[in-house]
Amino acid sequence: MSESTSVKSVEALRRGLNVLHAIEQSSAATLTELHHQTGLPKATLMRILKTLEESGWISRRALERRYVPAAAPGETDALSEWRSKLAALAAPIRTALERKIPWPTDLAVRDRTRMLILDAHRPINGLSVNYRVLGFRPAMLVSSLGRCYIAFCPESERRALLTQLSRSTNEFDHIATHSEAIERLVKDGRLQGYCSRDPSELGMESPERFGAVSVPVFAGDRLIACLSCAWLPRVIDEASIVQSCLSALREAANLLGDRAFAAGLLPPK
Repeated sequence: MSESTSVKSVEALRRGLNVLHAIEQSSAATLTELHHQTGLPKATLMRILKTLEESGWISRRALERRYVPAAAPGETDALSEWRSKLAALAAPIRTALERKIPWPTDLAVRDRTRMLILDAHRPINGLSVNYRVLGFRPAMLVSSLGRCYIAFCPESERRALLTQLSRSTNEFDHIATHSEAIERLVKDGRLQGYCSRDPSELGMESPERFGAVSVPVFAGDRLIACLSCAWLPRVIDEASIVQSCLSALREAANLLGDRAFAAGLLPPK
């Protein structure tokens, strides 16, 4: 008998990994949702979630009672510091932007095969959309933020990213294998200067059913982030958003990119 077959697996670890995988696949999940997804008793789930949270693999958003993956477990101090500085640099720019448009905005950077929203800031403006249940890390090929990054990042980075996404078990990542769809996404995004998401791709019960457009943030010639505006499709359509909000969104993205470049605030390699 080989050494590998004589060693028993750790069932408790397997359960913990299954819970972590369920959270990563959904981006954000409640205790009840995890109970349905994993089949584990809630008491067992609570112990696993507490362990994962204390170990820094997940965090709990108290307001929504949802568990989300840690922003970037294992990331370097330099990368964490860069993200904090970029969020701080963007804060006054976003505040000014949110005086011009009545919908919430998000700033996100790439985090492996997802986009990482840099802060949980939610402005209180005339109109708002509660889509924070999406969590900190929206999917790359479903979110406008991710589609924007795919469209505007260098070709070599895009190829590597699509290869990673093609191996994912998340059904929404499977678009990465559809070369024609990806080519169309990149072509349309670069032609328009922005990317959008189609809420009809998701089920009627999904909390992610909102419209959004995103624009790239370049520091010099380097793509460092994407800036988005989201809205409720039952209130306004994409054409109206583009006409009323896109110009202000682009100005904010350009200003942030210029200031980041001037400050030498580029992501560490």
